[in-house]
Amino acid sequence: MKRNRIAIILVILLGALSFWFIINNRRSTIKETLRDFAVKDTAAVDKIFLADKLGNAVTLERSSGNNNWTVNGKYIARSDAMQTLLVTITKLDIKEPVGKKAQDNIVKQLAAGAVRCEIYSKGDLVKAYYVGTQTQDMTGTYMILMDPETMKPSAKPFITYIPGFEGYLTTRYFTEEKMWRDRTIYQYVPNDIAAVKLEVPDHSEMGYELKINGNNDYEVTMLSGKKISDIDPLAVKQYLSYFQQVNFESLDMGMSEKEIDSTLKSTPINILSVTDKKGTTKRMKFFARKPKHEGALDEKGETLKYDLDRMNALLDWTNDFVMVQYYVFGKMMPPADYFVKKSASATEKPKS
Repeated sequence: MKRNRIAIILVILLGALSFWFIINNRRSTIKETLRDFAVKDTAAVDKIFLADKLGNAVTLERSSGNNNWTVNGKYIARSDAMQTLLVTITKLDIKEPVGKKAQDNIVKQLAAGAVRCEIYSKGDLVKAYYVGTQTQDMTGTYMILMDPETMKPSAKPFITYIPGFEGYLTTRYFTEEKMWRDRTIYQYVPNDIAAVKLEVPDHSEMGYELKINGNNDYEVTMLSGKKISDIDPLAVKQYLSYFQQVNFESLDMGMSEKEIDSTLKSTPINILSVTDKKGTTKRMKFFARKPKHEGALDEKGETLKYDLDRMNALLDWTNDFVMVQYYVFGKMMPPADYFVKKSASATEKPKS
């Protein structure tokens, strides 16, 4: 009799335990649906739409047949920014739900200033959510999911993060077109270059043109007409290697339209033209920039007239006005004697 009672009690307990697991699994499924921000297969993602409350919007689309992305159907997208966004999309996880007391406030914040992110695959919307601001400790990001069918936001916001990453994610979902644009200026294999010309408007006698004829046959001619002899092939090859991957720093230079117009009307420092073997020429005009800080001093204690680290530049083939670094472009605009073979005595180290 006692054994039967024990068996009945065990059956009841096991039944209750089974029922608890079933209910718990159902609840877990519901919670998973509300908190499932990540898109695991980013290889299948072919379009991402980002928009903010200020009217800024970008559509990022994967080009058919390759892994390149475009911005608003007009420009090539920055590969580094795209890679960061795709990694974020696939690794995005829940840190914790927003507490009940803070929920209403966070939902209002998201409604007022969040970035809307829509992710597509083969024309279908697979994920949509709003990206808000960072948490107070700067280690999480407020987000709320949207129903892909109704496009209505969920009732519950979450604090999201990427496991192993310390920081917030808001800045990865930027919406300015110019910030998404690829920053490549020159991207030449040395053998693709036919000629490089440097003009120095204030010192025309310093201008020259380098012609690449092939088979280590190079010509350097001053724009005044004088031809430079005894060209060093190694110096030319080193110089041409600088054009393999050249980027501008920024399109956003903090200048007003009036300042830009005034700069473009001024005399350029240098003008650099690169012509490839197909006959296409890319021409850049370089202009001095004002110092970062008014009244800044140089090493001699004199007031700086110009920024010593950066220049402004006009890209003639796109009509873009950009900011570039002297560190990158200085070596691409050497004096003509850079290409001349150095005598043994000039390269010989002095005896101690």
